[in-house]
Amino acid sequence: MKDGASGPGGASRSEALRADAPVDFASLYDGWFDHVSRWVRALGAPHADVEDITQDAFLVVRRRLCDFDGRNVAGWLHRIASRQVRQHRRRRWIRSVFSRQTEPIDDVPSPGAGPSAALETREKQEVLESLLSKISEKRRIAFVLFEVEEYSGEEIADILDIPINTVWTRLHHARRDFFALVAQYRSRPERRGE
Repeated sequence: MKDGASGPGGASRSEALRADAPVDFASLYDGWFDHVSRWVRALGAPHADVEDITQDAFLVVRRRLCDFDGRNVAGWLHRIASRQVRQHRRRRWIRSVFSRQTEPIDDVPSPGAGPSAALETREKQEVLESLLSKISEKRRIAFVLFEVEEYSGEEIADILDIPINTVWTRLHHARRDFFALVAQYRSRPERRGE
């Protein structure tokens, strides 16, 4: 779309991207859904999940709209979409590690995972559990509740009876710790050949 082409709400795209006026959810959803879908696709989301991730992004928009100052609508929506794509990837990876089942290969008919796939999945789960055990209990609980069990930050705060900012702090540190442990695990000499 060229700079003068029509964008959300009939305004030119450049006007829409710089819009500072307060917005309501319905107009955001109607005017920006296609843009956000394209961004989600461009950020590398699996084709089958683009619509779901876009819907998730707009759930966040609806929840956070009261805090939004109305400036840089496009930037705000793009940041939300980026986070949703990252969260989707992370959850998918964590679920695949925690899952005891593996996805069957399309061209090999199989009623279930074979013994080697089951062993590999079990080994991955043991590694994951070992890495998680090295994270402090408070951080680990926030991490597992959020990343694996998919509780919202607010729900975790209610469950643990702690302030929401404490949840985000623990989650931030748990992610940092976890990814440092994963990097350390992968850099071990016996792992380099894999």
